[in-house]
Amino acid sequence: MSSTIGFSGIGSGIDFTAIRDAIIAQRSQPITQMQTKVVNFNTRVDALKQLNGLLANLTAATKSLTDRTVGTGRSATLTDPAVATVTAASGATVGNINLTVTRLASNLAQTSRSYTSVDAPVLAGGDTTATFEFNKGGTDTGISVTIDSSNNTLAGLRDAINSKNAGVTATIIDVNGDGTGQQLVLSSTETGAAGRVELVNTSGTATAADLGLNSLNPTDGDFTKLDAAFTLNGLSITRSSNDVSNAITGLDIKLTKTGSTTIAVSQSSEVDDKLASVVTAYNAVQDFIAGQYKKDSQGRPTGILAGDTALRNVQQQLSQIANIESLDNGGPLSSLTQLGISIGRDGHMALDKAALDAQLQANPGDVSALLFGKTSTDRGIFQGAYDLTNSLSDNITGNVQNAINGYQSSVKTLNNTIADRTAIINAMSASLTRQFAAADAAINQLNGQGTSLTSIIKSLTNNNN
Repeated sequence: MSSTIGFSGIGSGIDFTAIRDAIIAQRSQPITQMQTKVVNFNTRVDALKQLNGLLANLTAATKSLTDRTVGTGRSATLTDPAVATVTAASGATVGNINLTVTRLASNLAQTSRSYTSVDAPVLAGGDTTATFEFNKGGTDTGISVTIDSSNNTLAGLRDAINSKNAGVTATIIDVNGDGTGQQLVLSSTETGAAGRVELVNTSGTATAADLGLNSLNPTDGDFTKLDAAFTLNGLSITRSSNDVSNAITGLDIKLTKTGSTTIAVSQSSEVDDKLASVVTAYNAVQDFIAGQYKKDSQGRPTGILAGDTALRNVQQQLSQIANIESLDNGGPLSSLTQLGISIGRDGHMALDKAALDAQLQANPGDVSALLFGKTSTDRGIFQGAYDLTNSLSDNITGNVQNAINGYQSSVKTLNNTIADRTAIINAMSASLTRQFAAADAAINQLNGQGTSLTSIIKSLTNNNN
């Protein structure tokens, strides 16, 4: 607010600088008040952004408990995970199971005699046609395929078999590598004795015998050797598949290698961890709110947001979370308190892990129904908690963000007004500087003229004398 025009006040004896500065200071008071408001609003914005970050953490924690894939029951580990993989469902019994795999289930593989070319005919003994059936699991009938003049080659037989999608895949392998040792290989798509598919000649021709199919599996005619063989706690079991889901309730075992391992079934900690995250995030928000109302030595709140509308709204919304009741989910659990979650008199949330684990141990299905709903179309209890926190913390439409936007808009308006009024004050200061400089010069000139006149009069008086 200074000017390049100056005045000393020496000539006039008047301190024009003090007069100008006093006028400018008085006219600048509204600007100072607006600047104070800007600082206050920016401080509120910073505090609200901090609050919104804490609410975003709580929103993420509650959202994680709307995911139906979160495990509420059991988890399984193996001492040798190369032997098998195990998935535990809520119905699995906690404990250890010894697994020994002595044989993996395999697919029946058969090969023909060698042919000199993939185009070599397969009809033999004067046959003009031959019919085969794909018999699965030792059945007497199955899908049929016919070889005649239209497909009477090794490649034609391969293609005819593959076109039937009968549970067997045909390939041709060049055994010698020079094109003279072509063999047809049939592989059943399913494992075990029940999944094997055999090519059986039903037309009574010589073609089947000439094809000379032989098993590549060491079954010696005993197709049960295609089945998986293993023991569970010493009990011998066989299955046609390496995917064993019907041996132990709640366990899906996939056999991958012969050997021994121990399956350890334990209570899953996933829900425990996610609920603990909700508690931590909730209490962080409550600690922030409590900090805003912390009092100084005179009993006044020290936080910038104490009494702020947005903060009060957050307090009201948070108080509803622990009291949310689920919709009817067909189970006996309907509230978070039944999972060991409670709110203390200080507003902090607490998790009784022992109570939660007891529910998970005894009623994992009921816990799942409470958290996620009984079916995929049901709303779980944390869906309501997520809706509440998200309505507060959403970066576009959330209540806290709306408050931030309001303060930022006010700051912008105030800054524009401050800039306009500052320009007016600067112009006033420059104008006053020019006016006072002129006044100072004029008074100085008058003072000088008065001194000269006094000298003249004095001189005239002396001469008269």
